[in-house]
Amino acid sequence: MNASATSDPAKDSPGDILIIDDTPDNLRFLSDLLTRAGYSVRKVITGELGIEAARLEPPDLILLDIMMPGTNGYKVCERLKMSDRTQHIPIVFLSALDEELDKVQAFQIGGIDYITKPFQVVEVLARIETHLKLSRLQHELQHRNRQLQHEIEYRTAAESALQILNQGLEARIQERTAELQQQNKQLLDFQLELQKALTQEQRLSELKSQLITTIAQDFRTPITMIQTAIGLLKPERLSASSDRRYVEMIADSAQQLHKLLRDTLLLSDVDANTLAFNPTCLDLNHLCQIFIQHYPLPAVPAYHISFVMWGKANGEVFIDKALFEQMLTHLVSNAVRYSPQGGTILFELVHAPTNVLIRIRDEGIGIPAEDLDRIFDRFYRASNADALPVSPGNGLGLAIVKQVVELHGGTIAVSSEVGKGSTFTVQIPYQA
Repeated sequence: MNASATSDPAKDSPGDILIIDDTPDNLRFLSDLLTRAGYSVRKVITGELGIEAARLEPPDLILLDIMMPGTNGYKVCERLKMSDRTQHIPIVFLSALDEELDKVQAFQIGGIDYITKPFQVVEVLARIETHLKLSRLQHELQHRNRQLQHEIEYRTAAESALQILNQGLEARIQERTAELQQQNKQLLDFQLELQKALTQEQRLSELKSQLITTIAQDFRTPITMIQTAIGLLKPERLSASSDRRYVEMIADSAQQLHKLLRDTLLLSDVDANTLAFNPTCLDLNHLCQIFIQHYPLPAVPAYHISFVMWGKANGEVFIDKALFEQMLTHLVSNAVRYSPQGGTILFELVHAPTNVLIRIRDEGIGIPAEDLDRIFDRFYRASNADALPVSPGNGLGLAIVKQVVELHGGTIAVSSEVGKGSTFTVQIPYQA
């Protein structure tokens, strides 16, 4: 059976909130308020019960009363921050106006904010929403940093291969490695500074974009040096097939890093709303044919792109040529990657009454049905991707495809059957 999924903007659930307060009226008020706002709410009346509930099922945020009998709010916070399972949970303290609140102690032990009683509805909802957003964005940044760290390790291996190839480049490789280590240290230091800066909500989006852009720009120089060094090697010095293989491996690695940085910068510009988008009226038939003629298909195994055009244009199509070609590159390369045995890739251009359709169909391993809903998410790869004999990619290509399609006012859908292949369908509307 074929399974299909159409890319619609994902809607995140509001969040799971745990309330720890020994006052029933407070529990009732906060629970009703947050439930009406769409949050999933759990509530307990003692600090010990709150610690146990958080450990069993960590919430997205904890509202913690300070003045409770037995284990007070400060002690509960300290114990939660000592556990690897719960130390990441944002904790907002609850305190009455007539109670003594040690703000310094509250922040030193890991609290991120406090709310005073009697509660103000707007304030409670605003603070909770703010801290949930900050927490989610911080997790996303940490995930991206781990991805970049993986690429750093991959590049280090490529530099080692270059040293084996040509001892004359040893000094340059050592210099590049030292710079890479320094860049890695700067990245970690910058991450710590960023975590502190995240408390300033108004700068969060700017800092996230700045981090990605800075890292990508820092990587351009070492990648250029690798590519330049390869170009300087004389063919007559590469007599052995193993030497040529090393050069090809290094060149491929540098090219992969270059593509990763290009993709990362594009998504960063999308997030910051700074992506240059310059659509013009173009002949889509001609553009697609030229693209196919110049696309570098692997020689082994054998691949073939079959181009078919249906119908006649019923209007004008305005596209950004560079972004559109980048989108096509990701779709075709994805079809090649998921077709390890080679075969025919069908490229269809269909002129419908109100829009133009581009369908790219492969004969590869297909995508499991349970992966289709998330296949356009950033860094997401199909669950069967590890079975491929080649690298499954970084999980950014289809996310970029979706962003580019939506910039053009279009939609993208995928249908697939495991063992038979996948079909990606892009719809771009005609301009009135």
